[in-house]
Amino acid sequence: MAEEGDPSFTVVEYMRDHSGYKCGYCKSDNTNFSHGMWAHRMAVGDYQDLIDRGWRRSGKYCYKPTMDRTCCPMYTIKCDTLEFKLSKSQKKILKRIHRYLSHGAAKEEKVFGNDSSESMQGNPEYVIPKFEASQELSSVSLCTNVVNMRKNLESSATEEKESSLNSNKEYLTPGTEKDTNLCKASVESASQDFIGESPILKPKKLATTGPDPSRPPCRKAKDIRRERKEAKLAKLAQEALTRGESPMETKQCKMPNTQKVLEDFISEPLPENPAHTLELKLVRVSPPEAAFRNTFNASHAVFRNYQLQIHQDSEDECDKKSFQGFLVDGPLSPWQPHIGPPQGYGAFHHQYWLDGRLIAVGVLDILPHCLSSVYFYYDPEFSFLSLGTYASLREIALTRELQRRVPSLKWYYMGFYIHSCPKMRYKGRYNPSFLLCPETYSWIPIENALPQLDAAKYSRLNEDAAAVDENGQVDISKIRVLYRQDLMRYGRYHALNPGADDEEEVREYATLVGAKCAYSLFLYRS
Repeated sequence: MAEEGDPSFTVVEYMRDHSGYKCGYCKSDNTNFSHGMWAHRMAVGDYQDLIDRGWRRSGKYCYKPTMDRTCCPMYTIKCDTLEFKLSKSQKKILKRIHRYLSHGAAKEEKVFGNDSSESMQGNPEYVIPKFEASQELSSVSLCTNVVNMRKNLESSATEEKESSLNSNKEYLTPGTEKDTNLCKASVESASQDFIGESPILKPKKLATTGPDPSRPPCRKAKDIRRERKEAKLAKLAQEALTRGESPMETKQCKMPNTQKVLEDFISEPLPENPAHTLELKLVRVSPPEAAFRNTFNASHAVFRNYQLQIHQDSEDECDKKSFQGFLVDGPLSPWQPHIGPPQGYGAFHHQYWLDGRLIAVGVLDILPHCLSSVYFYYDPEFSFLSLGTYASLREIALTRELQRRVPSLKWYYMGFYIHSCPKMRYKGRYNPSFLLCPETYSWIPIENALPQLDAAKYSRLNEDAAAVDENGQVDISKIRVLYRQDLMRYGRYHALNPGADDEEEVREYATLVGAKCAYSLFLYRS
């Protein structure tokens, strides 16, 4: 069976700007430098390739830190979820959540200062774009021939590097007048405004008529553990009798060390009548499903409280319009192949409901090879639960669950690791983790990179002097361009516009996105 390809495509608008921003970490003015582009629409596979070159999105705006210039270099970090090992502090947080759900543990048990991720979990490293898109292109439609050509690009990439295009093939010319009409890009309204549109639907309370007699009664966790231990001892005793040994000696033997994994802590049974119930829901935000529309106001209310109290934002910075532009609107085109995650790829909100009340939301992108954490916010009333760390652990567990369906989807991307900011080093505690080398774009185990970052805040990371960026050589004449509703290569575009003084800008763009994306994305030219 042929592999199912993503029919989506990507249109970006590069925004060249070399001025500085205020740093959210060292608080210096005009010392935070990054490159940016507006993603009008984006295929999930293209975004996967971009984050593997150090890009990251904030709404529809994508940015890449200028690593050798910025005051606090930001290294892309990912965790191998299949090899993930819980630390002692992470186990304590999981146990704290379980105690709270079981017995309603007191808030005073939270010790502030030990978990710095709580104040920084919102990933404040995002950059607010200085420029808006020149026009709305999110609903650009391309003819089938061009889309198929874009999908087949990866398989022919090697051949395309070795041979030059003939002049009559440089321009993506449709074969007939009918095809020409199909290739015209049409722009129509693509975003749906939910501000003030949908009321909050209060969760229905279940009737309290006692336990369901048709279901087995709930059992205490300690009883289950005791029975398991007794069963193992009985098995060892039986094996001892078979060997002609005394069963009494078996009891003195140590039980095999079966260390609990992440899922064991999460699925730890609760008592029959727990003090609280926690439910997690994964809802798609683009296109928005009913579950998201119905909870828009509740989601914004939590976001507003979080931004006001944790990040000290103003009311204008966390109103509904800002919330939608930052955490709702996005460029990712949904894709749901037959062999893929049950919910498909794209942008989602991971909602945490405590006793029917929304208390936290994780903004996630599900991509072909990873789950990417975009943002996380929570109700400050529940800070004592260390929800930032707990959410990261639940997102790792979600990635592992998705991997059982999609073997290649095993990575958890945590955004950026900022070693020069001590409060942001918590991301390195998710073991094993890897940092992206800013020069070779290879992944380096974090334990190998830390000594270099201790010595200098900016480092190549890859110690192999012979290693190079294998995706860095780009023939800009072959870059795909969207110009005046037509698709062409940059060489053809430049021939049509000999006075265009943008070659240096396009070359910079190509170097930043790499050859694979440069030959795949459509760069908008006005």
